[in-house]
Amino acid sequence: MNLQVSLSCSKRILLFCVLHSAFCIMAAAQTDSLRMHSTLYGVGFANVLDTYLSPYSYTGSDVRIIRQTERRLRRWNGHISYQTLVDFNASYTKNPARNVKSYSGGVLYGNAWLYNFPVGHGLNFNAGLQASGYLGCIYNNRNSNNPAQAKLSVTVDLSGGVQYSFPAVNNRKWTIRYYLSIPFVGLAFSPQYGQSYYEIFELKDYDHNCVFANFVNMPSMRHLLTLDIPIGHNCLRVGYSAEFIQSKFNGLRHHYYTHDFMIGFTKYFVRK
Repeated sequence: MNLQVSLSCSKRILLFCVLHSAFCIMAAAQTDSLRMHSTLYGVGFANVLDTYLSPYSYTGSDVRIIRQTERRLRRWNGHISYQTLVDFNASYTKNPARNVKSYSGGVLYGNAWLYNFPVGHGLNFNAGLQASGYLGCIYNNRNSNNPAQAKLSVTVDLSGGVQYSFPAVNNRKWTIRYYLSIPFVGLAFSPQYGQSYYEIFELKDYDHNCVFANFVNMPSMRHLLTLDIPIGHNCLRVGYSAEFIQSKFNGLRHHYYTHDFMIGFTKYFVRK
């Protein structure tokens, strides 16, 4: 029975990877016009809880790097955008007594297709789906038997945002953007409460460690608010990133809340 469940999860993950690859190939095959490349660096605050390691919330500092690209495709009258996102973060936190340390981090990779709804006067809305994969880890320096917890998930997210370009001053436009993504359905890895990684990987004691994740048992969202300020041929981008990642799998609760001030550069260009 356990083997059948494991094979079923493997087939689902394989199907997701195949669909995701086809998704990327289709996007790459499109002839695009306007492109945007952005790299942001940020620092801020983190609040981390993982009851597999500790019943307490750990708080501390967070660092983040976001690499984002967007292509407005010529087809469909320019209403379709293809976006890629790489989001890396690392946190250093302590327990309420400030005598135990925890290290957390991970990387998110996502691809999104969004349909744009131009309102006019510089205002544009978009909405669509994003395929995301996350790989991360949490390490607690107090625990001896189970000092770390792996984080792995693949999800389909509801994604969208709004963009507003202020009236041009000296032919230069300031642009404000807001992005939102909400994990909707997917797969995640989770041990059972009290189950060690030795049991999972050495003894092959599978116990529903491949979990069906959805917006009910993983109510999460990611926000990114930015402002582009023209400087020379590029734009200075400043912004605020907030993540509210939560889950309850196999009797284990987890949350990862971060707030980061971001700054970096954005480049717009037309590819012919």
